[in-house]
Amino acid sequence: MKNAPTDYDCPFCRVAATLPKPDPEAAVVLVTPRVFAFIPLHHYAGIRGNCLIVPRLHYENVLDIPESLGNDFFRATRRVAVAMQVVFGCQGISTRQHNGPAGDQDVWHYHLHVFPRFHGDGLWGGNKALYAAEERLELASRLRAALR
Repeated sequence: MKNAPTDYDCPFCRVAATLPKPDPEAAVVLVTPRVFAFIPLHHYAGIRGNCLIVPRLHYENVLDIPESLGNDFFRATRRVAVAMQVVFGCQGISTRQHNGPAGDQDVWHYHLHVFPRFHGDGLWGGNKALYAAEERLELASRLRAALR
């Protein structure tokens, strides 16, 4: 079932179209032939350094994405998780993924959230807040360096 409006201008497709040389403002941390990862515009509960893993081609949700991308997502998620542990010294990693309006999906392009976690951080009850542009870019730079 498609939920995006017919005139949907996908923000993730705009970033994907610039790869492999993304605009620095996109805060991309990882690019592979089939997926990329970046720090989104928002963080949750004050947890900084969260990333999204996104397919380079447009698939609306988990019902749409081909199974053949599974290994690409797993490898990218693992690499980003290891980089988060190195950079942030986090005590854990959480992932989440939303599908459809009732599943709280708000961007109509499949993506997987990856969060650095700390004891008592309040992620699941925390509010969504915008990053300051400079902070977002600095975090992306630190994660990119740890991925090399």
